[in-house]
Amino acid sequence: MLTILASAKPKKKLIIRPTKKYGNGVFATQDIKKGSVIYTLSGEKMDSKEFVKKVNSKEEYIDDPFQIGKKTYIDLDEFSRTINHSCNPNAGIRKNSELFALRDIKKGEEITYDYSATIAPTKWSMKCKCGAKNCRKVLGDVRSIPKRQLDKYKKFGALQRYMKPLLKEVEMGRYIVPKYEILLLEGLENK
Repeated sequence: MLTILASAKPKKKLIIRPTKKYGNGVFATQDIKKGSVIYTLSGEKMDSKEFVKKVNSKEEYIDDPFQIGKKTYIDLDEFSRTINHSCNPNAGIRKNSELFALRDIKKGEEITYDYSATIAPTKWSMKCKCGAKNCRKVLGDVRSIPKRQLDKYKKFGALQRYMKPLLKEVEMGRYIVPKYEILLLEGLENK
């Protein structure tokens, strides 16, 4: 049985509205101090089997579920899914899914985080449309983040619990991409 992760209500500090660049985004309705919790991303928790099933049945795109463990994901609720990526984010993720301010955020500013900081090594990638000065043009897994920026995330504690030991495995050359991900990605390429 899968569980629904409790949602931290966005209270009155966040609102969904159209962005100038792409679809909707989540914006601050008040100033948010550096280090403050902004929101806890939430939704239905699922394992790798459920993840593969949902992608293969086209219920989900491969980049929709939010990774919280080597083989554990959250099928994000609509509010959580609306928070956009930036290669120069003002927020980060800590614990499993706690979104917090990396710097002071002004009222009216869009809330963004670096999607790549939450993705274990894989072959997945997508085009980036964030428009930041330091835009990487292509989003990939955590290894696609420039070393200087990844070091900044480490310093600020903007890495999930599962990502910290995983990065040590990567650095030591011991990380192996799970077989289900390789098969899933190969299956999508062949469709």
